[in-house]
Amino acid sequence: MIRDVAESWAAVERAVGPEDRAAAEEGVRLAYEACGLPPPAFVVWLGSPWAGLIGQAMLPDVIATVLRGRAGRVRARLRRRSRQALLRTPYMTLHPEAADRGTEQISKPVDARVSALLRLRPSPALSGWRFTVHGQLRDQVEAQRYVLSSWADRDGYFGSARYDIDVVPAVHAELLAQVSAQAGVPVPENVAPRLPRRWWRGQPVSSWGVMGYAWYEALERIGVGGMEVFHGEQQVARHAGYWWACRDYAVLTPRPDVQRWDTQGRLHCADGPAVVWPDGWSLHCWHGTRVPDSLIAGRWDPDRILWETTNVELRRCAIEWMGWPEFVEAAELRRVGPPEPDPGNPGQWLTLYELPGRRGRARVLLCTNASVERDGTRRQYGLLVPADTPDPTTAAARLLGLTREQYLSMARAT
Repeated sequence: MIRDVAESWAAVERAVGPEDRAAAEEGVRLAYEACGLPPPAFVVWLGSPWAGLIGQAMLPDVIATVLRGRAGRVRARLRRRSRQALLRTPYMTLHPEAADRGTEQISKPVDARVSALLRLRPSPALSGWRFTVHGQLRDQVEAQRYVLSSWADRDGYFGSARYDIDVVPAVHAELLAQVSAQAGVPVPENVAPRLPRRWWRGQPVSSWGVMGYAWYEALERIGVGGMEVFHGEQQVARHAGYWWACRDYAVLTPRPDVQRWDTQGRLHCADGPAVVWPDGWSLHCWHGTRVPDSLIAGRWDPDRILWETTNVELRRCAIEWMGWPEFVEAAELRRVGPPEPDPGNPGQWLTLYELPGRRGRARVLLCTNASVERDGTRRQYGLLVPADTPDPTTAAARLLGLTREQYLSMARAT
């Protein structure tokens, strides 16, 4: 039964295409009711999580603008209440106390067994795009805030996101149209969009994936009481994507139009976005790792790859996309001495390369991960080491804070 729960929620996370908006909005009503609150006066839909994050911050001023005659009073009330979002905990659910009560009703072995059964799946879909979006939104916010900062890379990216010049006016226009329609008044004209301070602080519900909702359903199925307070949130998750809950309004976004996965169930596309929303916002992923769209588009040459010194996973993805033999040739890497067997990783080899044009600054150690992937393969990494590193084994040892002799005595790396 618990495996069936896991499969049903994995299907929710993989679902694409048109959502059932009426069912999602009914879920919102039930979620507010479980909090002892009336349903929100305004419920708006925006085309992606990125638009939703912008919109939830702009909505109080938009509502006040549309309701002109009472604008001052409404604006003051909404601003005061907008600081009292229903979600005010790191648990990404409106009822963390109910989750605690549920845990109190079962023993630790039962809790561990339920969690283990929910994870016994051939793919990680229970923490799919919702979990990945959380990091993308963080990068998108930083790109929006620091577009002119030296923190962005030479192509204007911050992490995996670029500055979005069109999002604010587009979201503002959509909010004006929907709020005016719900209020039954004409759409105001000549209203300039404005982002409030700290607009990025709105906390979406269920942004860490659907594992929590699967867990609550599994507990309810085995007889744990008090889990009915999650029914509204679960209904929203089944029929919509990210959403924001505030006392007077709610902002919902649709699930993706497109999702692409590799054979291991990880978000992946080698020639385009892995996830796409109706308004065009997208995620680019390489075997489960978020990457900039410029990488998938082939705009990362060897110099750009080697420039990426802070995120070794991102650099690995870029080299894998290009191919290790092609990268070694394109980067004109010169091998330093012969390859040496990796003593802590039986059957694998360590190879040291000199970086052209960077002589005296760094070398690159090509090594293989000691952990095997789900498909039985092992990832290769290119790690920067000091230019005075004499051989591959010494390079691997220094990366672990060991001497060459200590590294040679290793039985197994984990």
